[in-house]
Amino acid sequence: MTLVIAGHDITLDTSRPGYAGNVHGLFVTADSTITDGRQTLLSGFKKIYQAPIKVYRPYFNGPYFQDYFTPRLESNCFIAFAGSTITAQHVLNGINNHLSLLRYGHEDAGQAVPGTYQILMDCEPNSLRVGGTQWAEDMFMDRDVEGLLTGEVVARVVLHAIHGALATAKQHKIDQRGWDSLLTQYVIGTYCEREKRNRLYTVIPSHRREAGVIVDVDVALHEVPPGELAVLGMQHYKAGAVESFDKALNARSDVKKAMFEYLNGAIDEVVKNDTREINRPAILSAFSRGDLVELDRRR
Repeated sequence: MTLVIAGHDITLDTSRPGYAGNVHGLFVTADSTITDGRQTLLSGFKKIYQAPIKVYRPYFNGPYFQDYFTPRLESNCFIAFAGSTITAQHVLNGINNHLSLLRYGHEDAGQAVPGTYQILMDCEPNSLRVGGTQWAEDMFMDRDVEGLLTGEVVARVVLHAIHGALATAKQHKIDQRGWDSLLTQYVIGTYCEREKRNRLYTVIPSHRREAGVIVDVDVALHEVPPGELAVLGMQHYKAGAVESFDKALNARSDVKKAMFEYLNGAIDEVVKNDTREINRPAILSAFSRGDLVELDRRR
């Protein structure tokens, strides 16, 4: 089992009516124990990952597209998970592969609507790769592609990678335990170029049943707004986490440190009860504009 808590690093500001507060970035805190449901297998397992994002610029020889050779934009997002480590590693590999091979493209919208600049996955149709097409010299300037790396783009790529990873994994599931292993939950933090702010998403899978039999896994994407929390894993700690977060926010305290203390309190409770579901080291990290920094580690 796991406990991951993530949210916006926000401080209350009542100086302006209707203004919630100042957001400084994102935070994520997690334990680092791996269990098999009965015993602890190991501790110190990493559950918060930085995923590199690379968007490659097209290269032209005169009016003709040649290939993608070098990135124009490089950044990072973070991903934390709660659930099966085997499933998570498979999913994370797919996410890393997709996010590190993004391309700038220009696609027709259809219905006589002019084409638009877009960020495409390497596995998506790309009109630049249609042989013989000529492109104007004033296309794909920096001004044309500025701000295309949005939160929606990153979330779409992550969701696509998760669907792909689950598609290859689910064909081998023959019992309840196997299907349950696919219900690994994720939280993603990224920086949106267009809106100039950090954004947080959860990806929560669930079983799809027909006549009471599991036939597939559905995946729900949700954006977590400032002032709310993403809590993965041990859900009976969610209410207490929200209460502690609100208390710290209203007191103008450091909400990320309050969540780190809450996580450690939960670990102390679990250790005292000898259930071994979560344990230290406990990690607290902060994220802003593509940089993930570890702030604290408690052993």
